[in-house]
Order: sequence, then C-alpha cells, then structure tokens
Amino acid sequence: MTRVLVTGASGFLAMHVVKQLVDSREYIVRGTVRSLTNEKKVKPLKELSSELELVEADLTKKESWIE
Repeated sequence: MTRVLVTGASGFLAMHVVKQLVDSREYIVRGTVRSLTNEKKVKPLKELSSELELVEADLTKKESWIE
C-alpha cells in the first residue's frame, strides 16, 4: 500500500480527501493537525477510521516535520 500525507487534515477540504483515501483502502493515510489535544478538530477525523494516523505539525517549526 502507498503511504500518503494530508496536511491540515482537519480542514474542510482535507477531511473529504482523507475520507476518500481511507474509504478506498488503497492507502495508508497520515494526517497533520495543529494540535492533537483540540478535540473539536481531531474527533471527526478519528471517527473516520481507527487506521488513520494523526500527527501534530506546525508549518512554522522545522522540527515538527521530522516525525
């Protein structure tokens, strides 16, 4: 399976992209969010799939992209 990264996964458009990727079962999906503690943004993503991997990333901090 191909691994894909969706940046800003909690955004309106990105969430639809994540859903399509997860539903296709052809991809391993990792999504970035600003904060994993923001339940309002993270909960809808977690409800899409238990296989979706979420990571915290801040575009302004180079070290947050290492993971």
